[in-house]
Amino acid sequence: MKKNLLTPLYLVAFAAIIGMSCTKENASAPQTNNLSEDVLQAGEVSSAVVVPGIYSILKFVDTGDDITSEYNGYTFEFKADGTLLATKNGTVYTGTWRENQAQTKMAININGTPELKNLSDDSWKIVLITGNRISLKKAGPDKVIFVM
Repeated sequence: MKKNLLTPLYLVAFAAIIGMSCTKENASAPQTNNLSEDVLQAGEVSSAVVVPGIYSILKFVDTGDDITSEYNGYTFEFKADGTLLATKNGTVYTGTWRENQAQTKMAININGTPELKNLSDDSWKIVLITGNRISLKKAGPDKVIFVM
């Protein structure tokens, strides 16, 4: 009989411990990971492949620093053949882009300015591709979002 009485006490104690570990902050609205640009917006459809076209950079975070403004005036033309053309003030820089076979990573290789060299990497994880947006992320806080 004592054994049966102890089991409910253990359950009550366990529930109390769990209840105490939750804070009011945890009970509030769900927290986001600050990637609201990386969710489908109304009318968007996810795609497995990049839609060729001319994009600009909506957001670029490098090592936790927002460096988006360094890309003002740049356009990036993603061509179907894997060519990437970056243009600023009439100067065109040629590079390449490609998705891996599993379409989970993208490699961007382009040079010519410090900004473009900073964008070059072969380990961008594909977060989201739509008909007008390419969202990429690397380990840590690094991310870049291209929009058409």
